[in-house]
Amino acid sequence: MTGGGVEALLDWLHASPAGRRVRAVLSRSRLLHRAVEAAADSRLSARLVPWAARRYGIDLGEAEVPPGGFDTFNAFFTRALRPDARPVDPDPASLVSPGDGHLLLVAPLGDEVRLVVKGAAAPLAAVLGDAAVAAEYRGGTAAILRLYVPDGHRLIFPCAGVPSAPRLLAGGYHAVTPRRGNDVPFLALNRRAVSVLESERFGRLAFVDVGGFLVGSIRHLYAPGAPVEKGAARSLFRFGGSTLVVVAAPGRVRFREDLLRAGARGEETRVRMGEAIGVAERG
Repeated sequence: MTGGGVEALLDWLHASPAGRRVRAVLSRSRLLHRAVEAAADSRLSARLVPWAARRYGIDLGEAEVPPGGFDTFNAFFTRALRPDARPVDPDPASLVSPGDGHLLLVAPLGDEVRLVVKGAAAPLAAVLGDAAVAAEYRGGTAAILRLYVPDGHRLIFPCAGVPSAPRLLAGGYHAVTPRRGNDVPFLALNRRAVSVLESERFGRLAFVDVGGFLVGSIRHLYAPGAPVEKGAARSLFRFGGSTLVVVAAPGRVRFREDLLRAGARGEETRVRMGEAIGVAERG
């Protein structure tokens, strides 16, 4: 199917009454998503890589391409970038973007505040799957990073610290990209993994990896309990859209003013992996 055909299919699934009924079934199907992941892991899927690079304008010169090229579509989709392509801000007091994508800040967090992404709203307690944990971040800030197909789906740690093991939450596979007719609160309904990074400068940062439509799996690349440096590999999403939510407690991170102003208007800002998005409030 061509890129235009894929877009037409996704528009039908979200905008038409019949398509929405079909999408409701597909979004709950683990069998479908396992099949998609298996297909994206097959050798035949490598034939899609040149087409995808052209279709989405992906600069493979920024990627660490294996000798002979990517052997599967998932290898391409979760590609690592060359360090010089995305230098990580070296200031120990800076918090950096975990990846390329569209960033939305929601602040201050409270019991009645919902995380709203393009019309899809969800309370923080539902996103984290734990009201007691959400209470720790009342008055803080949520940074929502949405990745599109052109973005490398391999994320880094935004600061140094000690990460916990991910807590997996069951859910569906609703689309995370804005489309007419897509108002499902995917941040609270999709499959996701919740973890915490204990950091000296930024306190306890909560992370929520959120899967999306046709996302086969979320994989973490670190050893729980072992210290990590800023910029270390953290996680990846295998084929599909995806979102990472980073939640900071009040008084720990001073986010960039341009990001805060855009967030207050409900607008996302395009960011790149490794660029500073905030600084430590203390220490």
